[in-house]
Amino acid sequence: MKKLISLITLCAAFVMSASAQPITEKFARFLTIPNSYVCYRTAGKIKIDGKLNEKSWQKAEEIKAFVDISGEGFPKPRYATMAKMLWDDDYLYVGAELSDPHVWADIKNHDEIVYYNNDFEIFIDPDGDAHNYFEIEVNAIGTIFDLAIEKPYRSFTPTFVQFQWDCPGLKVKTQVHGTLNNPKDQDEGWTVEFAIPRKAIAQSFDNYLQAGNYIRLGFSRVEWQFDLDGTKYSRKKESNGKYLPEDNWTWGPTGMVAMHMPERWGFVYLSGNKVGTKKEKFEYPVDFEAERLLWAMFYAQEEQYSKHGRYFGRLEDFGLTSKEMTMLPAGAKISVEAISHYYEITITKADGKQIYIDQDGYLRRR
Repeated sequence: MKKLISLITLCAAFVMSASAQPITEKFARFLTIPNSYVCYRTAGKIKIDGKLNEKSWQKAEEIKAFVDISGEGFPKPRYATMAKMLWDDDYLYVGAELSDPHVWADIKNHDEIVYYNNDFEIFIDPDGDAHNYFEIEVNAIGTIFDLAIEKPYRSFTPTFVQFQWDCPGLKVKTQVHGTLNNPKDQDEGWTVEFAIPRKAIAQSFDNYLQAGNYIRLGFSRVEWQFDLDGTKYSRKKESNGKYLPEDNWTWGPTGMVAMHMPERWGFVYLSGNKVGTKKEKFEYPVDFEAERLLWAMFYAQEEQYSKHGRYFGRLEDFGLTSKEMTMLPAGAKISVEAISHYYEITITKADGKQIYIDQDGYLRRR
């Protein structure tokens, strides 16, 4: 196959033809602003018992912005979900309360497919590169499914999933507010509390639990409609015997039924202040808009490849508008280097530092 490499650098605004739709509009569902959270340090010890009754938890800010994973135009969740976070030198703490009139669970073995029960899920990308992230799921009886993932399943090249990764030192406890697996009464719901060790989510000996750092983090709640066989709960089936699809309620939408889109997870800023003391205003990272532009171009490349079996090789193929070019930092240049099956899109800032993305959605800096 003949290799085609195109390298084009743009300093001034690049104006697209009037007939084409801007890519930030075309892929707007996947470019909504991710949610944000300022995570404060604990003000005392946290006992992992599923009760969330320490003063630190009481002072922590609540997250209630759970929506259907697909976003605008889809039904609001039937039941309320609340989450909150804290941190210290050793752990990232997550607490969640899930309202549910029927609390049931029957999966008891570690690393079984926990989301075949109603569950609560945490996705953690420690450095925000959309690769090398972690997933931890738990049901109402505390059964855990945890894994480490090299890159999202959508990647052009196959991903490596470490099912054998058992988050070392993880502490998880649940509390049921009602009667588990009893359809004769109405429950309030259930609570779960996590202590995720710093060392368990470290890479290359890096410590991501430091004041001033951002972590990309997603929450997902899986909720199934159910059938009853006497007093036994099970996932509800259609008349053809197939299971009804689950509801996916997330902290902010991804834009489609796909949780493995790390770029769509929330931004968690680690504050050096203790919870309940001085508050900090959240601000998105300085290169946030430039990274949004790279993701818009990534989605355009995904569509181009699915239709034509090759990627765009020239910058002008994207039809960037002058408005889209303002998403770049002042004095920055953007370039595309590609062959039919691989590419790299690079933003070079005025200070020479670069942000770039490739066909696997690997967002890096150099």
